[in-house]
Amino acid sequence: MKGVYTDVKIARSPSLPAGMHLSPSLLSLLLLPLATAAPAGDEVTSLPNAPPLLTKHYSGYLPASSTKNLHYYFVESESNPSTDPVLIWMNGGPGCSSLDGFLYEHGPFRVSMDSNNEPILTRFENTWSQNANTLYIEAPVGVGFSYSTAPDPATDYQCTDDTAAADNLAAVKSFFDKFPEFGTNDLLITGESYAGIYVPTLAEAILQDDTYTGAPLKGIAVGNGCSGTEVGICSWGDQGSALSAKYLTSSGFLPQDLKMSINENCDYDSWMAGAGVSDECFADIETLNTFTKSLDTYCVYCDCPATSSRAHSKIHGVNHLLQEKMNVESRKAPSVETHACINTYEASAYLNLPAVQKALHVEAAMNSNWEVCGSATGWDYTSTRPNLPRDTYPLLVDNINVLIYNGDFDACVPYTDGEFWTAGMNYTASPWHVWSIESGDVGGYATKYDVEGKFQFITVKGGRHEVPETEPVRASEMISKFIKGEDF
Repeated sequence: MKGVYTDVKIARSPSLPAGMHLSPSLLSLLLLPLATAAPAGDEVTSLPNAPPLLTKHYSGYLPASSTKNLHYYFVESESNPSTDPVLIWMNGGPGCSSLDGFLYEHGPFRVSMDSNNEPILTRFENTWSQNANTLYIEAPVGVGFSYSTAPDPATDYQCTDDTAAADNLAAVKSFFDKFPEFGTNDLLITGESYAGIYVPTLAEAILQDDTYTGAPLKGIAVGNGCSGTEVGICSWGDQGSALSAKYLTSSGFLPQDLKMSINENCDYDSWMAGAGVSDECFADIETLNTFTKSLDTYCVYCDCPATSSRAHSKIHGVNHLLQEKMNVESRKAPSVETHACINTYEASAYLNLPAVQKALHVEAAMNSNWEVCGSATGWDYTSTRPNLPRDTYPLLVDNINVLIYNGDFDACVPYTDGEFWTAGMNYTASPWHVWSIESGDVGGYATKYDVEGKFQFITVKGGRHEVPETEPVRASEMISKFIKGEDF
């Protein structure tokens, strides 16, 4: 996979007579098209209620088809844009905007409300754009400011794992058409939650597409991610509740006698295989729920923000809700209960300002009610990838750097999930060990699998479902190590 400028660079480097050299000024003129290829109409020169921009920012649309337009926000690296990697970020849901990551997690700003209850942006020192050109894509079409121009847009808004992968690939190609000067940088794809589907399927699509000529794909990083409809937390079966129970029985929320009873009465292997549980196990998990049902599933050691709202059926909690319905009907196995809180207050207040939408060049979407997990009228999503550890990850771990990470404060997709499916691929694993941050403090714990590429599973100490929100320093150092291709 060569960069789109490989041939151009050869054409711009003719053999010169011996002793003849290009002056720096002449060289600059020859390379001027490379430096000015970025779309001037998409440049964000300033943001309302925000500090000055430290690097170039761009916002606009990446065509995914003749009618599908995916909104992007691009931040050039604060270090060396010409050589630093392009790092794509995607949030999940499905139905949640990647601007959640931009405003609440690792963008160059954090959003908040000032003393007059007006939304403002303040500088964020642990931004991932310190060492990478970061590209945030609102996907699938119909999420956030991404929109369709089809006569009946609802036709484009019927999304699946497979249409999302195809559209994301088309959008990435469109990005390198707009920004060819980044075509020879490394490409990294990252995301969290349901982006555990988007990220590896996009990577798979790039590796399998002979027509792809963008930046060479070097790695993916997936945080607290789904792995298919048959695997782990996001499966339609009983694995999710079993893995959640395993996680919560390792916490301080339950009395010791209940933990001992659960471990004695619950056969996790048969539970995860869908064979049901004993009456004693069922009763124990219902008792567990009395202790955990008020916990924030995305951060069990946090309080729900006063401005948060409960997750609705199209987003994070969908599999748990369906699983609960099936279990009530079958009474074979219990569901583990926690409370899903989503905060969209500050980001919604900011992104719904007309001046902000003008600065972002997104008026064409006509979205006056942007929400972190909001989607267009008629939007729907169907999960179609059953088992990524079986069907997709073997290709990835043999060709690129794969990092799977879990914040250990998360009960939505707990670390027991990532540990379960990565170990279940039956590669030889290194011993479980501490990984440290530069201060010498514990960053989390890690293991490495023996594959052709690089395949690591790590936890992030203190990380919630959206790891950088509670652990920005650990998350920043984690992504720096990933960018450098280091072991944890």
